[in-house]
Amino acid sequence: MTACGYTPAEIDEMTLYDVSALFAYWREHPPVHEILACVYRIAPKPAPAPVSSSDPSGIGALIARFPDGRVKAQ
Repeated sequence: MTACGYTPAEIDEMTLYDVSALFAYWREHPPVHEILACVYRIAPKPAPAPVSSSDPSGIGALIARFPDGRVKAQ
């Protein structure tokens, strides 16, 4: 899903004219939520890793959630 709400299939069906018109619209009316997310460095939270029967302690999910080993304050 894009910032416009288009699915990947809808994007694949767009013509060059459609894309050009969309870019022209964005020049006048950029997607504000995307700009603010960049300015404030807001990223979506990663999806929690599924619990596996081979990892009953959940340590694998914890390592996947904090790959650099640091827990950052929210």
